Amino acid sequence: MTKEYYFIKPELSSPETKQENIDSWLKTQDKTFYDAQIAQERDYCFWCNIVETAKPNSRTSYTSMAYTLNEPNMLNSAGKTSFILSEEEVLYIHTLSVVRDGKVIDKLDDINVKVLDYVRDENQASFNDEKKVTVLIRDLHLNDIFIVETTIERKYEESSIRNDFFRWIYSAPNSYWAYGKYRFELKNETEKKLEANFHYFRDEAGTILEKDKVMVEHNESYTIEKEDYIGEDAKELEITPFVDFVTEQTYPQITKTISDIYQKFYQVNLAEFAADIVTELDALPTLDHKIKHAIDFVQKEVYYLYNETEMDGHEPQAAEVTYKTKQGDCKAKTVLLKVILDYLGVNSELILVNYGSDVFLPVYTPSPFNFNHAILKITHNNQVYFIDATMSSDQGFLANRQKNSFMYYLEIKPGAELQKQEPFQDEIPSVEEVVYCDVKDNAAEITFERKLRGGMANGSREMFKNDSNKDIINQYNFAIYSNMTLYKKYEENEVDSHFSNTSIQIVEDNKDLNELSIIYKATISDPYIVENKKRYLHFWNWNNFIDDGAEKHFHKDFPYWIDRNVIKTELHLTTDKSIDQQERYTRQECDIKSKYLNHRMTKKIHKNGASCYLEYRPYHNLTIKEKDLEEYVEANKEILKSNWGIGIDIIEDGLFKKLGKLFK
Repeated sequence: MTKEYYFIKPELSSPETKQENIDSWLKTQDKTFYDAQIAQERDYCFWCNIVETAKPNSRTSYTSMAYTLNEPNMLNSAGKTSFILSEEEVLYIHTLSVVRDGKVIDKLDDINVKVLDYVRDENQASFNDEKKVTVLIRDLHLNDIFIVETTIERKYEESSIRNDFFRWIYSAPNSYWAYGKYRFELKNETEKKLEANFHYFRDEAGTILEKDKVMVEHNESYTIEKEDYIGEDAKELEITPFVDFVTEQTYPQITKTISDIYQKFYQVNLAEFAADIVTELDALPTLDHKIKHAIDFVQKEVYYLYNETEMDGHEPQAAEVTYKTKQGDCKAKTVLLKVILDYLGVNSELILVNYGSDVFLPVYTPSPFNFNHAILKITHNNQVYFIDATMSSDQGFLANRQKNSFMYYLEIKPGAELQKQEPFQDEIPSVEEVVYCDVKDNAAEITFERKLRGGMANGSREMFKNDSNKDIINQYNFAIYSNMTLYKKYEENEVDSHFSNTSIQIVEDNKDLNELSIIYKATISDPYIVENKKRYLHFWNWNNFIDDGAEKHFHKDFPYWIDRNVIKTELHLTTDKSIDQQERYTRQECDIKSKYLNHRMTKKIHKNGASCYLEYRPYHNLTIKEKDLEEYVEANKEILKSNWGIGIDIIEDGLFKKLGKLFK
């Protein structure tokens, strides 16, 4: 049976939309406020009434608006009104009408409704079963007043945790509209208490206010009402204020409820439905090999399908189903991996995270819907590791796999509180580089050796798999062009005329240690930079050692997020010329020690060149702001003072030496 996504329900129209009540709100046009908004060509809404109703097994969103169609864009928008609906949602259209010359004209007979699939993301692993319901309305006129009244009802399946937890975030409208009357109401019919918490509201001085939470009891409402109202735009460098409406529960209560749901999915016998992988695991020599095989199987052989609706509130898919179908979302893949690790006797717990936005998790009111992703926390040999089962490009033993940054997480274990992943540094460098630049007869032979680990190795493997060899060489050509400051001599589009004999290859790929070794070679004609009739040879690496984003970060609420690799680099520049061994910057060394990074540079200078050794040790998963950020910025400024590479000055031949060469 085909699902109906919309219904026309004129019997649900509210009295305010009827002809007999038209005069009471059309008089708004006589007000000074209305005239001022129209004079400014601002779109005017006579009324806006929004009602969110939380119920035990559903949520309804009611909207009623009457607004001017005084300019073509608004006319076009009203004539093609669209609604995005999930599989659980149904649209009820109560009223579609216009007021023209003081008369209400019903437009429900002048509509054509189209229901089409709606795709948010071209990524084939992501799907959401959403529909786009577009209502095409005929014969709308410029300067009509458009009235629209709808309800969207979302029903939850019995297995949905939305039956136990409600969350709704309210933020005030922006300044696009002016409102004669504006009303927002949240009705609580859930039979549980809801709490409203106020975030990022400020006084006139811009200081964030500590506002008391408001409790919304069962069958009560929280209402916001305004008259002659213009919304406020978010101030630059500030987060827009919002109200968090959430079922009143603590994180320990939440994790107890969700843990009870998940436990039944863990209590299974792996050998009964996955005999093949059990045989494979039993044949491996060590526990480390078994763990690696388990992670590789789930990450690479179980296809990742992301369904937003299911991730948003449903029970996880059973491990047996995930194993047999070889597909599942993050919860399904993580549950399967945990079941396999349980078989191996390795301790693990499913955790909820929110990549990228989790710095504000301590601000939000406790709710399972503060999170949008599930991964696995593994404890092995007294060390904690976090494994994302949805990654397909990761490699290595447990300790060598990619370490993702996230600040906070919720462990699905009874009584668990919100926990924090502390900032961390790479134990061994993620990047080790050795650059040889040997110049003879005004041509430089470049050899660039790289050993990449963890996420850096994963990313480069994907590059070699997906990009052509020519494209990869071009990327490396440009990196060398930039690092040697050759942009001072010629444009990027001239690189090919100066670079020859270029090649790149993978020398070794150790998938157990997740290490990838690469070597790049090139010959560069005329590699010297000439300034004031003097020649220089340079090699600097901005991307490796300079974090210039910190100085440009001024947001009042967002901290600055540091997520940088430990890098060890050797630079060896040699020439067939003598160099100035006493030049200050050539000899300059540093040992910068900060709370947030350490950076050391040493040099070895000889007659025909110099070597530079750099070790850069920043942090991953570190957030800082205000005075702490100032200290980090200062450390970066110290690196920027010629402590991120090396340049050598060529001593030009004297007259007698030049004459001697002529007679050879």
